[in-house]
Amino acid sequence: MDFNDVMMTARDSASQSVGIPENWGQGRATFGGLVAALMLQRIEVDLGVQRPLRSLSLSFVAPVAPGALQVQIKLLREGKAATQVQATAIQQEQVCAVMLASFGSDRESVVQVEHAAAPAFTGPDEVQAFPFIPGLTPDFTQYFDYRYTLGKMPFMGGQQTEMGGWIRLREASPSVVCPSTLLALMDAWPPAVFSLLKKPASGSSLTWNLSVVQVPQDCSGNDWWQYRAAIQSSANGYSHIDATLWDKHGRACVISRQTVSVFA
Repeated sequence: MDFNDVMMTARDSASQSVGIPENWGQGRATFGGLVAALMLQRIEVDLGVQRPLRSLSLSFVAPVAPGALQVQIKLLREGKAATQVQATAIQQEQVCAVMLASFGSDRESVVQVEHAAAPAFTGPDEVQAFPFIPGLTPDFTQYFDYRYTLGKMPFMGGQQTEMGGWIRLREASPSVVCPSTLLALMDAWPPAVFSLLKKPASGSSLTWNLSVVQVPQDCSGNDWWQYRAAIQSSANGYSHIDATLWDKHGRACVISRQTVSVFA
């Protein structure tokens, strides 16, 4: 199942259970971006939230395996402008992930500060595609088209504390991107700290916090998106990484901060 198939199945599910397919793994766990996207899908379906997504806070508690995943949704508060929701993913009676999602209506503001412009990367057609190699690269990467333009690929012993490039979904995608797709595009990149390592090592996201600047209505998952991550600090087995995702027009859409456990 490709990404859009998985999302459609989650939207159509009449129960709290969603299916985690095979071939979406990263090491011993399912790709975290897919888990996050599924949880957000269930929030939107169960509660019918009409307000735009503004932020997410996600804790990855335990690995998610292929098979049934229960997603329990709790409305914490719905005020005049904001809606606060908690989603808990459970598998075999073990909590695997907890998400806090905040939705908020637009409001007038006298403050207007634009995010930094998209970086000047070499065009995606001028850069070699990152290959999917069964048994070597994570299974889920087969569903994404990557073009590295900044920093080194994972485990190449780079020196830069920044990493990034272009990304898009490989399969045909709806004409208008949804927040769940943005989560997947954002998290599909390996932790930037991996590019500094000289040999393969394990790692996993501990926490992930995102701010949604905008969800563009004139972009799809098949468009090229720019991604840049910067390591803010890395020591004692943990790396703290900030990242931004820009759309094809160079507009910032998602801002991320991730704490990654690194076993090296």
